[in-house]
Amino acid sequence: MSFGEEAQTEEPKEREPDFAFRLSNESDIATIGVIVNEAKNYLKEQGSPQWQNGHEPHAAVIREDIKKTASYVLTRNEEIVGTVALIAEIDPVYEAIEGAWKQAGPYVALHHVAVSQKYRGAGLGEKTLRAAINQAEELGFQDIRIDTYPANQPMLGLIDKLGFEYCGMIYFPYEDGERKAFQLIKGSV
Repeated sequence: MSFGEEAQTEEPKEREPDFAFRLSNESDIATIGVIVNEAKNYLKEQGSPQWQNGHEPHAAVIREDIKKTASYVLTRNEEIVGTVALIAEIDPVYEAIEGAWKQAGPYVALHHVAVSQKYRGAGLGEKTLRAAINQAEELGFQDIRIDTYPANQPMLGLIDKLGFEYCGMIYFPYEDGERKAFQLIKGSV
């Protein structure tokens, strides 16, 4: 008779990662900066001008997002692996859309989305955006908007997969500032 020492017939399973989505804080800025720079380099490798020439979310932008309680991180076993900002203020660039939003009213825009290249292909972009959408709903927003550079195929695929609808083009006031703009309406309005 044995007590707890039975032969194991299976290999021990690797523990599933524990994901959490939380507000960013000042101590996260350096790590977020690394993730943003990885994403910036990845975009450059893909031939995209997005986030190049100083237009990426650098430390001052991240710090401002934190002050506005708009900066969030996705963690995997407490390691920061994704970042996004939920900006809930009227954006003049969004107001000047070439096209039309599906509805008007209060909205939150998902900006500064980046994930760790260490786990590329592991679905972190989708996990980060799903968590951001859930957080936007918890904050009371049913109108969720996002934009990306027209050639950013990975992000365009993800935006489509998550149910966003294309609404038109917006233009940030700098070279290569054109972006496809999308909207997701959650629940009843």
